[in-house]
Amino acid sequence: MMVGRTEIRWALALLSGLVVSCGEPNDPMGGGDGSTTNAPTTASPTTFDPTTGGQTGATMGGTGQADNGTTAYGTAADSGTTAGFIFDVGGAATFGETDGPPIPGGPGSCRQSEAYGAAGGYPAFTDPAYAPFLDRQVLIMTNNGYNPAGFALRIFDISGAPPPPNLNYYAPLYTNAAWTQGAFGGSVFGLTLDSDGNIYVAATRVYGNTSTPGTIYRVDRETAAVSVFAELPNTAPGLGNINYDCVSETIYAANHEDGRIYQIEMDGSIRSTYRHLTGNVTIGPAADPGEPNGVFSPLGDRVWAVQSHAGRLYYSVWNEDSGRQSAMVQNEIWSVAYVDDDGIPDPATAELEAEVPGLNGANYSNPVSDISFAATGWMLASERTMYNDAQTSAHQSTTYEYQQIGGVWQVIGTTYVVGELPNSAAGGVDHDFEEDGYVWMTGDALDFYTPEVVYGVQGTPYGGGDITNSTLIDHDAEITQQDKTAQGDCEIPIPGDAMPPPPPPQG
Repeated sequence: MMVGRTEIRWALALLSGLVVSCGEPNDPMGGGDGSTTNAPTTASPTTFDPTTGGQTGATMGGTGQADNGTTAYGTAADSGTTAGFIFDVGGAATFGETDGPPIPGGPGSCRQSEAYGAAGGYPAFTDPAYAPFLDRQVLIMTNNGYNPAGFALRIFDISGAPPPPNLNYYAPLYTNAAWTQGAFGGSVFGLTLDSDGNIYVAATRVYGNTSTPGTIYRVDRETAAVSVFAELPNTAPGLGNINYDCVSETIYAANHEDGRIYQIEMDGSIRSTYRHLTGNVTIGPAADPGEPNGVFSPLGDRVWAVQSHAGRLYYSVWNEDSGRQSAMVQNEIWSVAYVDDDGIPDPATAELEAEVPGLNGANYSNPVSDISFAATGWMLASERTMYNDAQTSAHQSTTYEYQQIGGVWQVIGTTYVVGELPNSAAGGVDHDFEEDGYVWMTGDALDFYTPEVVYGVQGTPYGGGDITNSTLIDHDAEITQQDKTAQGDCEIPIPGDAMPPPPPPQG
């Protein structure tokens, strides 16, 4: 049965400046001689003690933090006594998230808070080192681990009282021995969670190498163990982003080799594929002649961000970047409706939703690598600075806010300025589900030697701003060396009683 956008909305409602680097390493525009590698010295579970502010477990690399549980987090004013960053919803335990898999409240596996397609239950790892995180709001992020022993997945506790803005905050941090880059076959970028809190990450070539370019990995919500979830046809280029849709109970994955969006069953098999450029849809695996051929799909035939929302799949099309600027076409955000609740795209419904403008008047943009829909109904789109298929840089990307005005998505300025070196968005964005909450973005040069060196995630109030009203968290708690281009995607689990983003208004 064909279900229209109006019927879906009604039914679900019933459920309830271009900146040139100042000589920063690895910047083609700024000179430099290569980023500093800050690999972890060991791969055992690591946390920060939220009572003392000290690090316990393994040293996270570099020389910035002691391993004795005595280093204060936050600032001198905190003295290690506050609980952490404000997050305007309660901890996971408030909503029964730690007492077993969340109870569905909508179609498919959806809890009521996920009713419009966003998904993300809380992990509940049984590792004793994770116990302090079980009743807290957390942020999950991917990053380049640099080498097989480096951590490629991290979890931060972002709940509690707010620390002073514009200073590195040593948020309680959890990593697991199983989450090394070697365990994922190399670099991972794309990230999503299902309704039960299992984590999924996708192999990438955008900021590192991978020996398993078509693989999506699953991190078990209880054991934290890593396993292969799915293997897509891909022999070199790797994957774009991924997104779990709780209505159809499938995962969408952008494939940088054949230009297709794969819809994957929860047993790892392929339900359908959709190719933006041709509108071709297959039931089951694709049978493209000559694929996989080990070559990136051409610009214009390449998708990166994928996000299910209100009965449609939103996705970004990579048409140009810093190294391949085009006067003819901009990067774009499209959407396509589903045939029914099975989530199979209907190519006849494909719509161009928005174009990505040039930053600060530039005549080109960088590709959008992540899309998120906020509780207000905004669409948030984060760019990542790319110079080629697998060559990345920084300081030429931002997070755009789009609002639907008259049924058309329109950019509402540069609402979120990432980094002390502005426009340092690294391509990951998510948000909480409160009216007066925060938008979180991965980024480079959040603090750039004034006095610290912070590369990781920035939390900015929904109303917008820059580092002066934002919380800054270094991804590995080492604040003396740059970790340029190492930041990946980020996701925040959704509390069960949160209000879902409303569907876009009809034009």
